[in-house]
Amino acid sequence: MSVFQSIFVALDMLRLHKLRAFLTMLGVIIGVMSVTLIIMISSGFQAFMSSQFEKLGSDTIMVMFDNWGPNSEKSKSIGGLKMPDVKYLTDRVPSLDVATPLFQAAAQPVTNGDLVVTNPKIYGVDQNFSVMNRSELTEGRDITAEDVKNRTNVAVIGDEIRDRLFPDKHSLGRYISMKGITLEVIGVAKRRDFLGDSNARDIMTPLSTAQDKWVGGDNLMMIMTRPKPGVKVDKAMEDVWEAMMLKSGNKRIYRVESNESILGVFGQIFGVAGAVLAAIAALSLLVGGIGIMNIMLVSVTERTREIGLRKALGAKRASILTQFVVEAATLSLVGGLIGMGIAYSLGLVITMVSAQMQKPSPEGLPMPFPLPAAIAAAIFSAFIGVVFGLYPAMSAARLDPIEALRRE
Repeated sequence: MSVFQSIFVALDMLRLHKLRAFLTMLGVIIGVMSVTLIIMISSGFQAFMSSQFEKLGSDTIMVMFDNWGPNSEKSKSIGGLKMPDVKYLTDRVPSLDVATPLFQAAAQPVTNGDLVVTNPKIYGVDQNFSVMNRSELTEGRDITAEDVKNRTNVAVIGDEIRDRLFPDKHSLGRYISMKGITLEVIGVAKRRDFLGDSNARDIMTPLSTAQDKWVGGDNLMMIMTRPKPGVKVDKAMEDVWEAMMLKSGNKRIYRVESNESILGVFGQIFGVAGAVLAAIAALSLLVGGIGIMNIMLVSVTERTREIGLRKALGAKRASILTQFVVEAATLSLVGGLIGMGIAYSLGLVITMVSAQMQKPSPEGLPMPFPLPAAIAAAIFSAFIGVVFGLYPAMSAARLDPIEALRRE
């Protein structure tokens, strides 16, 4: 009997004993389904994180002052990031394309008459901020170099600030007030969500206005920059780090990070977590393999006379061994294919439900079907069938034809 004939015999056995075959395959089905689904969820979260960071630009590099770290005592003599540091970076590091300072003011209520928003996020920025962050406006104009130079009392606001302070949606040319300052609204930022947060409650004003007319001081929260086209992020980060170390006299008081490196950390976390969970779920494949071994032993007992008859007609041990191994592998492979089909269907359901709930993003959670992993799972499930079907097959091949024919 050839391998293909053995496969057809195995499929006939599945058809004749449907319930027994299904219960036998159940462990393999659950195992392959679990492994595939976990890989799909892990890949979905990685794709979601990548799409989120693409909105901000994965090549963005952030320079921060580490005044809370182990070198906080050394940092006191430096004082923090300041406006001249922006020019220092652009002059010292030729691999950088653009740099922009960022200052965040303390949270405080913003008002328009009797209307109040108690929890806005207030930033001081320059004309390069929107370019760096790839932000867009739904109406009005952005902050310009002239606004920064002239310390103009203007602001770009998020759509939630506009809707709550200006219910008629007409905010351009009107004024918002905070303690110690009044700003004219010149633009409304297009809403952009990022990891459950958004810019809807942002208020952006010229950095010079915030520092000179309002909060005082010249410290910055961070400097944001990015490499020139064609320059790798890692190379630009290394150049920035060397420049800041030179400025501080080799004191490690600055932190240099990038969206790409942060995304890489998230990718590693999801990858390791997915691999661990998939390995745990794969244990059910062993349970499925034991079930296959059990049913194949029963099958050998039930078909003892058939085996004896085939041997009496000249069938060799290798032929009997091949038949039962192929039957076990086919049983396991069919279970693996069913498990993958269920995982694919569940992935579609999760994507549809998450899109309806708009979690974790308005598009839901993407669940890409991992075809290479699915093929590997199918091959592995067939391998499980071969391994656990080998002992019953060897038992069948060793049967003495005379004894087999005499057995009732």
